[in-house]
Amino acid sequence: MKVFYYIISALILTDQVHADERLSLKIAGYDYPPLYYVNKSKQIEGVFFNVIKKMCDLQNFDCQFIASSAARSYKQLEDQSIDILITGKIARFNDCCKTTDWSYPWTGGIYSRNELSKPVGSSLLLDKSLVIPLGLELPFFVFKELKAQQESNITSVINARTARLTLKMFGKGRGDFIWSSIETEALLREYSDDKAATYYFYPLITIPVVAWVNVSNPEYDKIVNGFNNAYIELKALNKVAHNGLLID
Repeated sequence: MKVFYYIISALILTDQVHADERLSLKIAGYDYPPLYYVNKSKQIEGVFFNVIKKMCDLQNFDCQFIASSAARSYKQLEDQSIDILITGKIARFNDCCKTTDWSYPWTGGIYSRNELSKPVGSSLLLDKSLVIPLGLELPFFVFKELKAQQESNITSVINARTARLTLKMFGKGRGDFIWSSIETEALLREYSDDKAATYYFYPLITIPVVAWVNVSNPEYDKIVNGFNNAYIELKALNKVAHNGLLID
């Protein structure tokens, strides 16, 4: 009988230890509707949130989600004030961080109010203005001369604090072009002064959106292995599509 009580007590203690050891994670992305954004109730939602939250639940991770500007979230990952950053697979993080296996193919480019007859390159932006989210590096990677043109005041780069604000600004007539993606077209029309306006999207680059983890994070192995295992489980259950998003 004493042995039985000892076993029961040990199991209870083990369960309590596991409960106490539940991993708490802070996960960030920048406000980019409809992929990942802050809703009217000040809660995070979006298709990226849905799949990452599902993987958190499968691994019993206690995940807190936040949204901020690209510039701020980049710094948060590098100084380890967050555990995971959902963003594009860019060279900036190659030395500090690694990604989990999950990804989403995202295509970035520009919207124009007019149909373009010339190739979309740095020369297109001469004496023009481009609206971009603050701190986003990809437009400067695509438009190789953009930084020099900006410094020479040949091209005006209008930085907005969030991707949502870039859409509002462009919809209200600011800028000749806006850096965005096809997913934002409906919201751009919603913010537009002219609901019947025609916007032309020109895709310029496709990169995977991934979940970055700083390799210096003391829980690095547990985080990466946990999310990779959860992603394997979702695929085995046919709960996730080829593009990495949950199947409704």
